[in-house]
Amino acid sequence: MNADPTLGSAPGWPLVLYFHHVNALVDHYTALTPDGFRRALETVLSEVGPALDPAGIGPGFRPPDHPGVLLTFDDGYRDNLEIAAPLLAEFGVKVLLFCVTGELDAADRLSDAERAALPPRRSFLTWAEADRFAALGHVLSAHTVGHPKLPELGHREAAEEIATSLDRIRARTGEPARTFAYPYGLIPERPAVLAGVLAFGTVKSPPTSWAHRPLHIRRTYLPADEGERWARLAIGWREQWFGSQ
Repeated sequence: MNADPTLGSAPGWPLVLYFHHVNALVDHYTALTPDGFRRALETVLSEVGPALDPAGIGPGFRPPDHPGVLLTFDDGYRDNLEIAAPLLAEFGVKVLLFCVTGELDAADRLSDAERAALPPRRSFLTWAEADRFAALGHVLSAHTVGHPKLPELGHREAAEEIATSLDRIRARTGEPARTFAYPYGLIPERPAVLAGVLAFGTVKSPPTSWAHRPLHIRRTYLPADEGERWARLAIGWREQWFGSQ
């Protein structure tokens, strides 16, 4: 396992980045301030390549013949809509949003006052807000029901966590969920993801082609507290795309 973010994707395959928050109040290695996120988008789009449309991501995906990047967000936090979405719109970028469906269900049950009192790390989208996010051209997908560490569950329980979240997304959007992200990037030894789904890990996954290992797709990140490295990281990720050339 190589958890170093400098290792991007397999040669010829898109770079995939993951974020959690765009929020100045959150201290997390994948949480950026609004200004930081704007600079991240500028850096990646200029140094790596254009953003992929998440609507085209699914089984059978064929990569473009040039470097590009797929942006993803995990969990489904409220600031993804309120803060990240306007910045994404500035650049015309769409993202895959991997939702912890049980948290969105729980957000629906809270009053406005209860939601206003939550810290950003506990403030999730409601389903109506997730619909608004999707209406902007972003794609909702699944990240389990309760965000467990799947390898610590039995196979049946892990498979149920995954399948139930995929079904919840399909019921809400009217479209099959074609992608899934493992909580914590932890992948069970025994496959628990349904056929017809691409599954994304984190920096804990190796950089292999999506065609070869469609359930172990590597994602990496821009370290929130190391902004001086971002340009070098992005240049390196682009160079890695040419590794097979």
